[in-house]
Amino acid sequence: MKSIQYIKTGLLVVVLAFQQSCNEDVLTQTPDHVISESLVINSVDKLQDLLTGSYSEISDGSYLGRTLYKRAAVKGTDFRFVKTTFNPRDYEQTEYRYEESSNNNGGAESMWLQCFKAIGNLNLILDNIETAEGNDSERQQIKAQALALRGMIYFDLTRTFAYPWIQEGASAQGVPLNLSSTEIITERSSLGETYNQIISDLNSALDIIEENTWAQGSTKYITKTGINALLARIYLYQQDWESALTYCKEVLSVKNEVDLMGIDTYIFDDYTTESLFELSITTDNSVGSNGLGAQFDFREGGQGDVIATQTFVDLMQAYEGDPRTSLLLEDKEGTNAAFVKYINRSGDGGLSIHNIPIIRLSEIYLTAAEACANGATGGDARALVYLNTLISKRTTNLEASQATENGNALKERIAEERRRELALEGHAIYDYIRTGKDINRPESDHVNTGVNVNNLNVAATSAKTIYPIPASEIEASGMQQTKGY
Repeated sequence: MKSIQYIKTGLLVVVLAFQQSCNEDVLTQTPDHVISESLVINSVDKLQDLLTGSYSEISDGSYLGRTLYKRAAVKGTDFRFVKTTFNPRDYEQTEYRYEESSNNNGGAESMWLQCFKAIGNLNLILDNIETAEGNDSERQQIKAQALALRGMIYFDLTRTFAYPWIQEGASAQGVPLNLSSTEIITERSSLGETYNQIISDLNSALDIIEENTWAQGSTKYITKTGINALLARIYLYQQDWESALTYCKEVLSVKNEVDLMGIDTYIFDDYTTESLFELSITTDNSVGSNGLGAQFDFREGGQGDVIATQTFVDLMQAYEGDPRTSLLLEDKEGTNAAFVKYINRSGDGGLSIHNIPIIRLSEIYLTAAEACANGATGGDARALVYLNTLISKRTTNLEASQATENGNALKERIAEERRRELALEGHAIYDYIRTGKDINRPESDHVNTGVNVNNLNVAATSAKTIYPIPASEIEASGMQQTKGY
């Protein structure tokens, strides 16, 4: 990275405190992790507490608890807004309508701040874990998890705030890489440098993390298999097909076809047999009406302001006996277009008390299929095996529904299956962007939504597909804005 610019830790105070206050004293406020720093850096046990808190930061509504998943849905082809309970939600409507700017950026600012807040906590752990007093085995597992989580967050920042690999490859703009709790880098790395750091963090974690126990609930923490799964996803985005397949095979060596949910067992619950990594949500860290469950389900006081388009409903009804169609329930408009994948856990009060899947076994089968279809070992023939293994678990009539395509038609079939299987799990818009496929939204799917018809169809290469760096960040740090904004 050329001319790396370091600025004083005081900027971190400004950035993190921004969430807590908008008054004139914001510059003097101190973020939570600075307040507690002297209490945590000398103890492995206390650093474990900070790691636990970092998982909660990741599940915040400004990151995986709502913003990234909801944004991915409404900017794609398969979901749309209806009138909201707390109308208007202008900042989300801005994203749905593809009207973002650096000053009017939807959820960009809150996600940017939340991600770097979590990264700040993880950096504090990594800077002090080797000298902290405590059990060495625990020390190594804390270090491994912190590295893996940092890599994951940087990947989510990169796919959201930077153009995809398919456009300019390694030379494109990446994101600033802050890897220390005492110094802040504000100059953007290249996309190649950013991916190298992400992969380095995950591989470093992989070297020291323990083998999976597969005890019920163990996947609420990042595990060895979870890291392999994330690496498969990252290499898919980087279009390194052979590496993506390699890490898929690592996952499939310990989790395979028998672990896929089937026709009678497709229940989207906590810690299913497909769970590779998911965030544990309880009454203590649920964001209530701001969480995912409330966004898609209007029952029990939920907002239910995002429903499926007719295009998606038709897609879901293509297979005979597809258990995923049972997730289509009554919506606020009186049709059955509410896609309710996230259901409040029975016995608990409030909304959105449900775990959040980060990566599941189904995705690994689809990643392996896509990698092979793009030239990885096995080619189209092996891609069909991976794809049909999943399809066989999603229909009562495999003969009628199995994939037989090849070439570009096979790639399109895999993309279609990703839309069915991974809906509302943070993939929709990203799958269009990373593959360079334009977003075409039929006008009939978006009537009475306020979307300008000129914004229904968006080129995959458009700046509108990614978040701008928030204007507040540009002003505070002098960071380079994303090309096109």
